[in-house]
This record gives sequence, structure tokens and C-alpha cells, in this order.
Amino acid sequence: MDIRKFLHRLLLFGMVALPLVSMESLYSYFTRSYELAVNGNEIYISIRKSKVQKKVKILIIGDSMGKQLYDNKTYNDSIYSLTCNQAISMAGYYILLQNFIKKNRNNLPGKVVLIVGPSTLRNNLDQTISYHYFLKPFYKPENEKYFTAACLDQIRKIPFYYTSQLPFILNTNWSPAYSKSDGPASFRLISPVSNDYLVKIRLLCSTNKMPFSIYCPPVTIANKKCVMQLSANMNEFEKCGMKNEFIVYFKNIAYMPDSLFQDQRHFKKQYIPVDYFNLCRNNDMRLADR
Repeated sequence: MDIRKFLHRLLLFGMVALPLVSMESLYSYFTRSYELAVNGNEIYISIRKSKVQKKVKILIIGDSMGKQLYDNKTYNDSIYSLTCNQAISMAGYYILLQNFIKKNRNNLPGKVVLIVGPSTLRNNLDQTISYHYFLKPFYKPENEKYFTAACLDQIRKIPFYYTSQLPFILNTNWSPAYSKSDGPASFRLISPVSNDYLVKIRLLCSTNKMPFSIYCPPVTIANKKCVMQLSANMNEFEKCGMKNEFIVYFKNIAYMPDSLFQDQRHFKKQYIPVDYFNLCRNNDMRLADR
């Protein structure tokens, strides 16, 4: 769809929809209550939490697998979770970390933990869900200073990226329909966007004297062969200077029976481990209520 066709359809949509916009919808937009109603509302929960002044011992960022282990709705005390999903990419995790450091400059976390599965490392903001799950929450003037060249390049490949902050789009689950490019990738294990922001996350932690660790959630036995094949490409991590960290990351992966999982990545609710990485126990903290 070219820009003229898009604008024409947008105009027709506006002419039909505008008279139907309810006061409730307007209230939702201006109060930002839509953030808790749209798909991916866990992202907005983490964004809000990242801007809270809070003394914490361990700050956690990560994807939906990390969220299952340390839910951002549950871990709100000494263990403070900003986990949400993989669609926001390493760029999103970095912005959340920046937000929290900026708000807590004089009382920084004792440690930062990144919990992500191997597939999250491959997110190059080239997914069909990037418009709704990354652009809408993060493509804002306040975050422009955090976008690398690689990140901006990927953003500009997303159809109609410049419309993501329009009120009647931001307030809904709508996103443009498009197909992900199946062209050859220059990487197998870690995308250029992930590489850039892993470097930035590590540097940010080092500059602020916060120890930084990366953990992999448990993986299904069905995915073991694929993960082991990916781990054979460790040289890809040399560019970000974290090859040793990822050797440990892959070495420590636990493979668990497929019957414990509801899909290829996520546990069934009844099998979600409590404090899987012993973050609470190792720091003499009480376990958060689950």
C-alpha cells in the first residue's frame, strides 16, 4: 500500500469513525487508561514502574519468559521486576533501565539482571508486531536520544511508523498489516539491534557500578537441539564483547519436559517455578507473594 492510498483510507476511516468516538474513548486517551487495556499492557506497567523512585536490591529486565519467573505485577519490593515481553527488544529493555537509573540516580540498584530466552536475542525490530509492541510505547520524543543508527534504520522499515503516536491509533490495538521480510539475515544468534543495546546496557551498569548478569529461562527439551546449534555461533558475541558471559549463559540452560510448557517457551501456570534463579534466597529476602 503506498502513502496516497493509506492517507485516502485514513481520511475515509476518520470521516466514519470520528462521529462515533465516545466520551469514554476520549477519556481513555487523555488519562492514558488505555495503557492497561490494550494488548501488551504489561509493557506500560513496566514503563510506569521504571519511572518510580524506589530503593531496590535487584532490578530485573527481560522478556515474557523472564516475566513468568519474576512477574512485573508481583515483584515490587527489594526484587523489582520490569520484565514484559520480547517484542520490545533490547532497545526497550535499555530504555526501561535508563528510566529507572534517571529516577534513582542517588539510590541505584545493587544489581541488574537480564532474563531472556535465546530467541529474544534475535529480535531486530523486524517483527510484524513491532509497530504495536515497540513503536507505540517507545517511539516518543523523550526516547529519541536512546535510538542507535541500527535501531532507527529498523524503525523506518516498519510501514507507517510515523503514525504510531496518532491518538486514534495509539488508543487501540490497530497496527498496519505487513509481512516480515524473509531476506537473508547477517546474523544467526544476535541481531544488530540486540548487539548495540547489550553493549549499552553493560556500559550503563558498569558506569554506575552496578553488577550485571544475564540468565536464560528453562527451555523445552523439544528446543534443545535448536538452542545447541545456535550456541555454536559464539563468535557473534565477540562484537559486543560478551562472549564469555554467553558461554556461561548457554552452559547453564536447564532443559525441561515439554509437558511443563503451554507452548514452545512458556510454562503452564501450575509449573512456574518460584524464585527460579534464587535471587531472593541469595540475598536473604523474603519471597514475593505469588
